[in-house]
Amino acid sequence: MQAAPVRKVSSLYLLTRYAVFGFGIGYGFFHNRTLRAESAKKHEHDAYMKKVHLIEQAKLAYQEKIRPPTTSVNANFDDPNFDFEAWAKTLQ
Repeated sequence: MQAAPVRKVSSLYLLTRYAVFGFGIGYGFFHNRTLRAESAKKHEHDAYMKKVHLIEQAKLAYQEKIRPPTTSVNANFDDPNFDFEAWAKTLQ
């Protein structure tokens, strides 16, 4: 059996092929840069929002801490529904 004859590839075809290959590499490089920049910006925003959330939680906890205790507990010791434990917590 004889081997098939080798065909010469057109120079225009080779030039187009390598140009598209180079364009693809360039596009991938720049696209990767934009994706990384967006990711870094999103990460920075998420970190900032986490700090804001923690500050809001601390403010709420402080408000709970400084709020005066409410004395809505029944203080009638003769009442059968009297809750001694709830009454004792109001003394603190």
